[in-house]
Amino acid sequence: MIDNAEDLKNKAVENKAGLKRQFVNIPIGDEEYGFRISGIGEKSVKIEKFIKYDDIFEAIESGNDNGLEAMIKQIIEDYEEEDEE
Repeated sequence: MIDNAEDLKNKAVENKAGLKRQFVNIPIGDEEYGFRISGIGEKSVKIEKFIKYDDIFEAIESGNDNGLEAMIKQIIEDYEEEDEE
């Protein structure tokens, strides 16, 4: 069992190629979403998921208003570009 960040990082970096083919399921709202491990670096692990715009509306129309799709829709709707000074 790994009990510190340095050893965890070392194992991740050593196994980078294999780990980048792995998926992690994360529950969000009432659904579980699969994310792909897309990056292994010296400081962090990157996970990603592509969500199509059609999938956003299909999920919301089917009543999933507290899932990842609804969160992304809300972020996009609420976004306002900041003025640079």
